Amino acid sequence: MWGDSEGAYSLTSSDDLSKCLYQTTGPAHIPYNDSRWQQLLLHYDRLVHLHSATLSTHDDVVGTACAQCAKYSATSSNLAALTLHISRMLRDLQSDLEHYSNNSNEGGDGKHRITIIGKARATCGALNLLRLLSHETIVQACDSAKAQEQTNTTTTQDGANYYSEQPTAAGNDTSYLLKESFTYRSRQSSGSGDQENDAAVQIISSMMLFLSTVGKTTTTTTAATNTPEIISIPEIYDVIVQILSLLLVLLSTQLYQPMVSSAEAAESEIPHGNFFLDKFMEYSSWQRQNYRTQQKVDNGAINEPMAVLSSCLTWLVDRPAPPRRSIASHYVELTKAVAHQMTDLVLSNDGMYEDSCIVMAAAPKNEQNDASSSTSAVPLQTTSNDKTHNLTTVALGTDDSVALSSKGHVSGDVSSLKRRSIVLQPIRSILLLSSTVLLLPIRLVRLAFTVLGRKQHAILPGDVSKDDHSLFQQIQTNCEKSSWNKTNNILLLTDSPIADLSTALILLVTNNYRAQSVNGRNALRNPFRVELASLNDTRWGKDVATRQSDSSLLPLSSTVGDSQAMSLSINFESLFEAFGRICHTELGALTLYTMLLSSPIFAESVAARSDLDLVIIPLLRSLYFSSVMKHDKLLQKKGAGGQKTPFQLLSQTDKPYRSQSQLYVILILLLIFSQDPSFGRDSFRRVSIPAVQWYKERQIKAISLGSMILVVLLRVITFNLNMLHDEFLLSNCIAVLLNLSPHIVQLHKYVATRITFVTISCFKRYLVLLAENGGIPEEEGDLSSPLGMHGEACRTFLQLIKHSVRPRCVEDNLHLVYALLVEQRDIQKICQHASMKQGDLAPIIDLIQRANNIIEQHGTGRSAAEAMQTLKLHSAELKSDTGDNRGRTSSSDSVTSEATDLGNLTFTYEEEADP
Repeated sequence: MWGDSEGAYSLTSSDDLSKCLYQTTGPAHIPYNDSRWQQLLLHYDRLVHLHSATLSTHDDVVGTACAQCAKYSATSSNLAALTLHISRMLRDLQSDLEHYSNNSNEGGDGKHRITIIGKARATCGALNLLRLLSHETIVQACDSAKAQEQTNTTTTQDGANYYSEQPTAAGNDTSYLLKESFTYRSRQSSGSGDQENDAAVQIISSMMLFLSTVGKTTTTTTAATNTPEIISIPEIYDVIVQILSLLLVLLSTQLYQPMVSSAEAAESEIPHGNFFLDKFMEYSSWQRQNYRTQQKVDNGAINEPMAVLSSCLTWLVDRPAPPRRSIASHYVELTKAVAHQMTDLVLSNDGMYEDSCIVMAAAPKNEQNDASSSTSAVPLQTTSNDKTHNLTTVALGTDDSVALSSKGHVSGDVSSLKRRSIVLQPIRSILLLSSTVLLLPIRLVRLAFTVLGRKQHAILPGDVSKDDHSLFQQIQTNCEKSSWNKTNNILLLTDSPIADLSTALILLVTNNYRAQSVNGRNALRNPFRVELASLNDTRWGKDVATRQSDSSLLPLSSTVGDSQAMSLSINFESLFEAFGRICHTELGALTLYTMLLSSPIFAESVAARSDLDLVIIPLLRSLYFSSVMKHDKLLQKKGAGGQKTPFQLLSQTDKPYRSQSQLYVILILLLIFSQDPSFGRDSFRRVSIPAVQWYKERQIKAISLGSMILVVLLRVITFNLNMLHDEFLLSNCIAVLLNLSPHIVQLHKYVATRITFVTISCFKRYLVLLAENGGIPEEEGDLSSPLGMHGEACRTFLQLIKHSVRPRCVEDNLHLVYALLVEQRDIQKICQHASMKQGDLAPIIDLIQRANNIIEQHGTGRSAAEAMQTLKLHSAELKSDTGDNRGRTSSSDSVTSEATDLGNLTFTYEEEADP
């Protein structure tokens, strides 16, 4: 790993870099051409390792510099000057990369490569500094605007920053404050040129041009690593990571203020404060229109929005691993080391963690699953020069054996140390070597010892040094003061930081500016959404016409952009397989959702696939582990009056998932898939899963995809009824179940048992709630109360059973018939209850009676096997009294041809016009 990480961590106020930081972030204006900028940026080896959080006893140089920048940047123009310098550096590096790529096949490019590496290191350090300063400035601007809106006063307190000193609240919105901070105003006498320069547009255009160039020049790959040649340079890879990180910081100002849609923001007179996002979209729209005008006369013109999307999608598919000796590679190895050494969590049989606190950005490939079948994690090792180095060597960020004597470093033979000592000794090294937008160093340690450690009382052994002991105390103090947020407090194990950051950027730029019209006028069209609407499959050529999809998989609100002579294209097969590896995460599921709603041709290709289990199974896995109910949470203790207390809703820390919104997205995806009739038919008849390794209640083998969906949804509904009481979650589960109900055949015997058991359990709970309500049933369609939710769930389960045992399906669902036969008393009681008679449930009761008669007349029924055999031999009699005298139809018609007789059971998902 390149750079001076320890020098960055041990930075003090007397250091030359600290003096440069204080000067350039202070109130005094430093001209753009001043030599102090060069002095600052020459410290790139330490700038690249700076981070905004610290727990050390040293001076908080970075925190002080960030605070100064947020306070004085609007008046000093120093932040804008730094931004202009970095824009120039990016353009210079981009030009060299383009020249290097065009002449890579010629000889004598070694000197040029060295030049690129040097410029990339300087640019990487400058980008990291800009990210830190910009983030603090954005946060302070949003906080000041929010405070002004709440107080509506112009009172200036002692120590207030520039933002709180503005004369009126109307001119004190976030966009205005950030515009002041990122506008460079020269203090020199007016002689030539403008005195103001928009640094925001400069940095946005430079970053977009750089990403476009890198995407265009990464067509050739190295044979050894299958990584594009340009990205295989460690410093270039780190520059891309820094650019993507900076873009996410600049474009995410909405995270620090109330969320409003693009239509609401455009219609409202109140500024919404998304300064950089506005600039980014306006520049992208202008650039796209300019490209369409220039392409007629200039074949070298670049459609930058399309090129940026193409680069991000390519990285999403290829997931280029960070090259050795890059900073990003160290982060990847570091998080794996923390997950293995600092936690008690183990890998599941499928090679992934089961706890929501550790998220693997991409599932292991098939060839890795077999090697990961063990339930314990494999120690991380790396090889270099035919030598094997242990985990501690990786944690220290070196490629060679080390014997460092600084505080917190391991000295001597680390192989002789116990596991706890190996964890504790390099803790200070982990702090000083870790810094990334995805995983801040202090947060990493806090996660490891408070969220993931599980055994906080055993963390500190007696032989820990005083410095380390003080460090741990500071960590615990900060953890107690900070609020719990399970969405943020996760350990992300990524194999490709570029892929994950680019995926986040895709979501950010495609899910904003969605309004089609504002006050009757056409709104600014999202250029990235337009490009995705014309996305084509490279396997079929670029001449595929963009068209509105007729597939029912495509939601109704999706619209198609204008067609272009040259449209965005990617290999749909590779893209679908990539989603199969990442859709278990929030990023992956949201990106799949975005692609299905924004790209009609991609949605068509997905609807036509017969291997949808590649993405469905990971989604079901996430639902499964997000609905874990611990036994101690399920126990109902009797109160003082001898009555059982109701189930307690889960607290924030007890929830087995990171965010409820992730569950919503997964269920919406299942709803989108299930609204296509062919999906339900294929999921029960054509797609079979040999084994489900992550299902723990029972070893499941040879189960259809449809049966697997049912059993997981039953689990989620039970979890929701007992722990969450979420109306939206229940309604989506019900919609998916009813969409699948006309196609249920060959139901797995375990799933058949679960359907009857969950139905009976839900009804018994419904009776208890009904009694507590004085015997007054819920209003029709009411899902706002536990009584209404349980009642609706019971009625849904009964409809599911009724559709599964109708005449044309009953012979294929004998396991469900037998399960109903076993629980016939409870099932008949449910069907005869007044609240459950909204649908005609007589067929269920008649079926149970016919099954009883068959068992009594033709078999002993002393065992389950004998009863099932009897039902199979006389299955024709199960439907003899139902008026179905047409005989058995073909397999293709036995289910779907009767779907029209069941009424309109298809629930469709329709996205809001401007979500």
